[in-house]
Amino acid sequence: MSRPRVPWLYRVVRDRSGQTSPLAVVILLGITVLGTTAVVTLGATALDETKQASNTARAEHSMTLFDSKMAITALGDSRSQSVELGGSNDGQYVVRDDTTRLIVTHKDYDDFGSEQEIYNETLGSIEYREGDVTIAYEGGGVWRTEDNGTSMVSPPEFHYRGATLTFPLIQLTGSGGSGRNAVADITERKQADPVYPNSSVSYANTSGTYSNPVRNGTVEVTVVSPHYKGWAQFFDDRTEGNMSIDHTNESVSVELETLGLVGDFQMPNEGNSINVRGMAGDHNVSEYTLNLTAKPHFQNMHWSMYHDGPDEDIEFHIYSDGKCKNNGGFNGEIDISIYYSNQSGTYQGWQKSNIDPTTNPDVSVDCSTDPGTLNIDLTSPNIDLEYGDITMTGSDNKWYFGPEIKSSSTPSSVTFDQHPSDGPTTYTAGDKQTLNHLTNHYLSLISPRFELTVTDGPGGSERIDEGASSGSLVYDQAEGGRFITFLHVTENRVEVDVS
Repeated sequence: MSRPRVPWLYRVVRDRSGQTSPLAVVILLGITVLGTTAVVTLGATALDETKQASNTARAEHSMTLFDSKMAITALGDSRSQSVELGGSNDGQYVVRDDTTRLIVTHKDYDDFGSEQEIYNETLGSIEYREGDVTIAYEGGGVWRTEDNGTSMVSPPEFHYRGATLTFPLIQLTGSGGSGRNAVADITERKQADPVYPNSSVSYANTSGTYSNPVRNGTVEVTVVSPHYKGWAQFFDDRTEGNMSIDHTNESVSVELETLGLVGDFQMPNEGNSINVRGMAGDHNVSEYTLNLTAKPHFQNMHWSMYHDGPDEDIEFHIYSDGKCKNNGGFNGEIDISIYYSNQSGTYQGWQKSNIDPTTNPDVSVDCSTDPGTLNIDLTSPNIDLEYGDITMTGSDNKWYFGPEIKSSSTPSSVTFDQHPSDGPTTYTAGDKQTLNHLTNHYLSLISPRFELTVTDGPGGSERIDEGASSGSLVYDQAEGGRFITFLHVTENRVEVDVS
């Protein structure tokens, strides 16, 4: 009788059972070797990373100390300084005088689109490099760049406060390089060489010199640097100017707007404007006056300053029905009107008619000279204007927004609640408000930047000699870091030798 056949799975286990002990040893040895290799490899990598982090931390500390020594030499009273630079044999300090270009440009300085480079030079740098990490001093600041990103270790010498930009440029020249135990010797070569203001330098095609306050256009600061991303973050944190980044050329620019007109101004010719920039947004106009000289008289005068914006329109309109008489008196009256529209299909109208310029100190005509002069205070608290549809004298071509006034009307009520000084207050037809409050309210609505343009009528005729006329517009500056009034730029040069 034959014995039953053993199942194949049992035979496989039985046949392999004699090899179990030596096979287990081999497997355990393999696991041990692999584990040991992984531990050694990972441990070595971690050790290298820890070592590099320690080295770069020492380099950051050294660069911060170097920064302070540079400031003492370039901007302070010391003619020379020396500083030890910590690092390692794996890192290298290098002086580079061909890096970090800084450009300061005044754009549209003449209101005709012209621009002028105020400064365009390389600043130079000193760098510590180890692996993929670079610690660099440039422009009075210290920057750390790694993994395609840059962080600021200490800020540059770029000080912006209250619309004043102070920029003591530190230009670094020199040579040398070293790894561990490097020493940097710093020597002053030039201090506080004036760049702006500088009365010895003029703008192209004008007689205007580099002087404060800065008027017209914008001031743009551009930094071209391998560490431009750090500069971009710095500009973003310290200003509210228009910033642009050019990754291709490794540069960043920040553009600050000048305040434009503040104070007395020569009246622009008809069709030309005064530029207002940086006006605060809550009833901060302390003075808006007009001094208008007749051409040759004020009879049937329609004269305006208006803002024709993409979303909001304003017109301050002055009308006269009289002129200076031979005996030196004035035989007419003055109307003041304010038109405002926000493209809603209606407009807000305010008007004061029949003002006697012989009894009102805020609207007066001086007929003692030939031609006479009309003086108007548009921030007068003593003149009340009435809300409602504007009454135009004559045809609508005597107003800049005459067709809009003729084809539309005022809403039954309007509420001023855009500014803390407004109240809020609701007005209906016949309600009154002071000229000072209305001027502040409407200019605040279109602040911080706008233009006021002159129109002179009626029609194609003129009643005002703008060349002999003037005005004054005084207002508080808007808060925030996008405007510039005073610019102070100096060049300071030091020589650095690293050994």
